Order: sequence, then C-alpha cells, then structure tokens
Amino acid sequence: MRTPSLVTASVLGISALLLSACSGGGETTDDGGKRLTLSSIMGGRDWDNVDWQDVERRVQEAIAECMRAEGWEYIPVEQPDGVYEYTPEDELANYKKQGFGIAYWTLYQGTEEFDDPWAGWTDPNTEYVNSLTEAEVTAYYETLYGTQAEQEALQVREVDPETGEEYYVQYGWGAGCQGKAYQEVYGDDPTQTPEYQEAMMQYWDELGERYNSDPRIVELEKKWAQCMKKAGYEYESQEDLWNRGYQAIQERHDAIAPNLYSDPCEGWTDEEINTFFETSTQEEIDALFNKPYDLTPEQRSALEELLQEEIALAVAQFECSKPLNEQMSEIYADIEEKFVLEHEDELRTLAAQLSGTK
Repeated sequence: MRTPSLVTASVLGISALLLSACSGGGETTDDGGKRLTLSSIMGGRDWDNVDWQDVERRVQEAIAECMRAEGWEYIPVEQPDGVYEYTPEDELANYKKQGFGIAYWTLYQGTEEFDDPWAGWTDPNTEYVNSLTEAEVTAYYETLYGTQAEQEALQVREVDPETGEEYYVQYGWGAGCQGKAYQEVYGDDPTQTPEYQEAMMQYWDELGERYNSDPRIVELEKKWAQCMKKAGYEYESQEDLWNRGYQAIQERHDAIAPNLYSDPCEGWTDEEINTFFETSTQEEIDALFNKPYDLTPEQRSALEELLQEEIALAVAQFECSKPLNEQMSEIYADIEEKFVLEHEDELRTLAAQLSGTK
C-alpha cells in the first residue's frame, strides 16, 4: 500500500528556483573542469548527470535491509518508468494535451483521460501489509516512515511573507527506515537545513537580480518576446508570462469553477483518518482523493474553451523558450561563478559556520 508521506522541501524564492534549475555540483567548463556554484562552495551535493533511477533503487534496497533488521518484510519498490524518463518531446506533448495543467486537472481528474504515471501501478508490499493486524500495520508504518512525533520533530514552521499564512516544511531526509535509507544513500547535505535557506536568501536574491539585468539575458528575453509576439502574445519576458499570463488563466479558471476543492476527510477524527490509510488499498485511497469534480455543463464547456487557450499559450512559450534555454543556462553559470568568486571568503566562512566547523 502506498500512503502519503512527508516530502523533503526547501523554501526558495524566484532566484533560488533559478539556482536549483541551473546549478548543482557545478556546470562543466569547456576544458572539462567544474564551474563554482553557490551550492558547491557551500558543501552541497553534486547532482550533475545523476542516474536517479539507480539512486532510488539503492534507497529501496537500504529500506528493505532496515525493515528486515526491524523484523518486517519489505520488497524494494520500483516506480513507473514515466517518473524518470521525461524528454523535451514528452514536455511538448504534455503541453499540447494539458497546457499548464490548470483547466485540464479540473476537467479530467479521476477520469480515464487523466494522465497518471502511477496508473496501474501496485505496491509489491500490499499483500504483506494486508496480512497484518491493525496494530501491526501501525507499527509497520511507524518503522517505515517514523512515528508522528519523529516526523513532526523534522518540521519547521514557516510564514508566507506576503499572505501571513503559516505552513510547515520538512528538512532533512525524513524519519524511520525511509529516512535512514535516504541519509545513507544521499549522505549529509548542509544545504538541506532551514539555517542554510535563511542564510542564503540574500545571496539568491542578489544573484537573481544580476541575472535578470545582465545585457545578454536582456537581449535573449527580447528575442523571446519577439517570438511570442509573432505567436500573438504580448509579454516582456518569461517571468512576465508566469506573473501575468499564468495568473490570468488561474483567475479565469477560479471564476468559472470557484470553491471546487473540499477536504475528503473533513469531519473525520485522527483515528478514523489513520485507520483509513492503514487498512485501505491504494485503489481505495485513489478513489477518495482523485474523484472527478462535479461540474455543470456550462462550467465544463467554459473550461474546455479555456484549456484550448491555455494549450496554445503553453506550446508557444515552449517553442520560443527552447532555442534560448541552453544559452541562458550557460550565461547563468557564468554569472553565478563570478558572483561566487566575488563573495568567496564570506561564503566559505558562512559554510563553515553552518557546518559547525568554524
């Protein structure tokens, strides 16, 4: 049985998203060397050219070993190929069918039309879990994912500076055998801490400003805007598209079908929720959380029209962005390395402080 589990996350600004997209252990230079990046100088892991399927395979084997040591059976889980294999051609095909996913999700969630890489997938441990008593199931998942107290100990309360809304973010690799397995395979990474995120925000912001104001990027953004104009869209930059175009589609969607979401577990006690996840099959869990939305014919017609507009915009931005992405990535790597060299002494001092080796 596959149950929801806490996922490692980081609180990142726009410039940090650029960082995570464009840098890891260091971009490769023409002479085969590695460019300096903020992550590399701060002790982050090298994520270049990683075989993620092999990494997950090693994680699953480590989980199985840990679970067996605790007295449980556990078969390493193989995720669907679609989780790992995703080419630019796949991305374009996805845009042509789903647009940005806003209207599509509402129209087709819980139906046969909805693309789900997990469709038809079954957890090889389901049969074993179903053979356990209720108390054993609880103990099994506490061993696998950690107890609720162990999970909560890894969470940090964050506040959205714009809305004031509170939410919790989990740092580190998690608890239980799963957490131990990720720790074993991935190792220590000082960038996966709230202290690191807070300390680096000012650097990400400054780096993002330098990137956006660089004459080379400004020129490429102009080329992108010209391409989009030929396709019938007026946006100054890719960021402008996401800020205005994407948001406009979301607002139109919400106006057509407001207040769609309702908590499927609303009114349930904690005990009832835990019992449901511990005793239900994956199909039953999916059926609860992936129900089709109850749309009127008018809402469905309006959303289908919106979807076609969304698809057209998504495809246009993909086709205009694709020829420029490699150039922008190389420019970002160049800007980042110069930025790192400029701040090298203070960054190394900060890295030592965060790792406790000051």
